Amino acid sequence: MKKMIQRGLSVRVAVASIAVCGGLATTVQADEDVGDTFTDCSACPEMIVLPAGSFLMGSPESEPERRENEKQRRVTFEKPFAISPTPITWNQWEACVRDRWCEGAAIDEALHLGMDGNPNPNYRDYGRGTRPAVGMSWFDAQHFVGWLNWKSDSDDDNYRMPSEAEWEYAARAGTTTTFPWGNELDYDYGNFGKRTDGLGGHVEGRDQWLDETSPVASFPPNAWGVYDMHGNIFEWTQDCFQADLSSAPVDGSANTEGDCSVRVFRAGTYTSNSYMQRSARRGAPYKATARGRNYLGFRVVKTLD
Repeated sequence: MKKMIQRGLSVRVAVASIAVCGGLATTVQADEDVGDTFTDCSACPEMIVLPAGSFLMGSPESEPERRENEKQRRVTFEKPFAISPTPITWNQWEACVRDRWCEGAAIDEALHLGMDGNPNPNYRDYGRGTRPAVGMSWFDAQHFVGWLNWKSDSDDDNYRMPSEAEWEYAARAGTTTTFPWGNELDYDYGNFGKRTDGLGGHVEGRDQWLDETSPVASFPPNAWGVYDMHGNIFEWTQDCFQADLSSAPVDGSANTEGDCSVRVFRAGTYTSNSYMQRSARRGAPYKATARGRNYLGFRVVKTLD
């Protein structure tokens, strides 16, 4: 299928490197396609092109609330890749369900259950539409990826789940601070839930999501045009679980060693505390079969030819 491409976005990478304090630089390669968006089919998610480059994955020892499993490691992406600028929405998921590639009723049933597998009397439906799709297992997300490759006539299965490294690279958008906007959590930049001392007031018009998911892209994007990397929902990654990053691939690919029955998730949710929202934070692994988590979804990436 012919791609629909949008050029001339305000979000562009126009420099060869981004200097930071302490001599630790994130380097990116300027490319005429970086910042362009495209869709491969009418039902496919929009994708945005991110630059090739390198960055320090993980957190420095000086970062408050860091964990030992976040020791820094330089990762280099030799080529640009594309990422969905938002998590996959219910509208997009339901298109996959209609084509019978993705589960519908089974996800809904799982969402109504508690962690113990029994019906949850306190279940709340936060709404569908452009809110992030939640409750899918890692395997369910893989079915969506397969559907995208089928829908877009991709012979090479270029759509896939993001690696941990790709996710963090996209979240940082060239920054080395705790969050892409600085070192303090701020309600201006994401759905972090109920009011908490020290985070400032909720932005007018966005203060209705106090303990639930918000529609995607309700808050500003980062410098690379990517939304909702902090707050709203956790997101599955492709990686098998390993306790730290010491043996993670340095080319940005997913880790295929370790315990592959559990998978790593990233980001923070509408109920997470500040340490969980950090760019470097690695989520405790979940069973790849886990369904029904109303705070866990995913986004996709695409390998570019």
